[in-house]
Amino acid sequence: MSRVLRITILCLVFTVAGCRRFPNPFDGETVLARAGKETLRKMDLEQVLPANLTGADSVKWVENYVDRWVRDNLKLQEAAMIFGDNAADEELVRAYRNSLITSRLEQYFIEQTVVDSLYTERDLHDFYDEHRGEFVLDRNIVKGRVVAFPSNFRQKTRLKELFASWDEDAREETLAMAQKNAFSLREVNDWMEYSGFLALLPTRRNETYDGNLTIAGVQEMTDGDTTYWFVIDEKRTAGETTPYELVSDIVRQSVATRRRAEIIKASVDSIYQAALLEKRAVINL
Repeated sequence: MSRVLRITILCLVFTVAGCRRFPNPFDGETVLARAGKETLRKMDLEQVLPANLTGADSVKWVENYVDRWVRDNLKLQEAAMIFGDNAADEELVRAYRNSLITSRLEQYFIEQTVVDSLYTERDLHDFYDEHRGEFVLDRNIVKGRVVAFPSNFRQKTRLKELFASWDEDAREETLAMAQKNAFSLREVNDWMEYSGFLALLPTRRNETYDGNLTIAGVQEMTDGDTTYWFVIDEKRTAGETTPYELVSDIVRQSVATRRRAEIIKASVDSIYQAALLEKRAVINL
C-alpha cells in the first residue's frame, strides 16, 4: 500500500473521530469498531477502501462501511444465539457470506413478527391506489358478450330485449334459447384485449373498429346469413390505469416484499441499538 494512501486513511479516521468527540474504548489500538468478539481494524479498512475517493466522499464511505460491518456481524451473532452454536461453524459462516444464514435469520424475524398475514386486502388496494401511475395499459381491453344467430331467426325481437337487459333472468332465458336453436353465445367476463374480442366477430382485414369500442348497448355485424350482436359492458383504453385484477399478483408480491423489508430493518435496527447501548458493539469514529 502506498504511503499516500496510508496517510489518507489515517486522516479519514482522525477526521471522523474528531467529529464524534467520545473516548476511544480500544485503549490506543488501531481498531475502528467492535461487534461482540469481532473487531474491525484500520488495516482491514485499508484493504477495501476505494482509491479514488477523496474529501467528504471518503468520510461518508468510511462511516457507511463501519456501520454496515457492525450490523452484519451483529446479525451473524444473533443467528448463532437463536439457532445454536452450529450456526457459526465454518460451513455456515461460508453460507452466511453467501447470504444463506442471513436469509434464515430474516425469515425468523418475519415469523416472530407476523401473526396472521404479512398484509391485508386493504394494504393491497392502498398500494394499488398509491401506485396507479405505474400500472398503465398499453392496449385496449374489454368485457362483454357476443351472440351469433341466423338472420331469419323469428324471435329476434325477444332475443334483443334479453341481450340488452342481461339480468340473471334474461341471461338464463338467452342461454336456453341459444341451446334450443343451436346458435352461439360467448360471454367475456374477464378482461380481454379488444383485438381478441373483435376476433369473435366477422371483422375484415385493414379495417379499423375504434368506433365500436364503446359502451353503447347492442351493436350489430353481419356475415352472410348470420347476424352478430355484441355488447361491450366495460372497457379500458391504452393509457388508462390497468384494472386491479390484472395486476393483483404484482401488487401482492410488491406489498409482501416491502413488508418483509420493513420487518427485517426494524429487527436489525433493534439489535443494533441494543448492542450499542449495552457496549456489545462500539464504533470508534
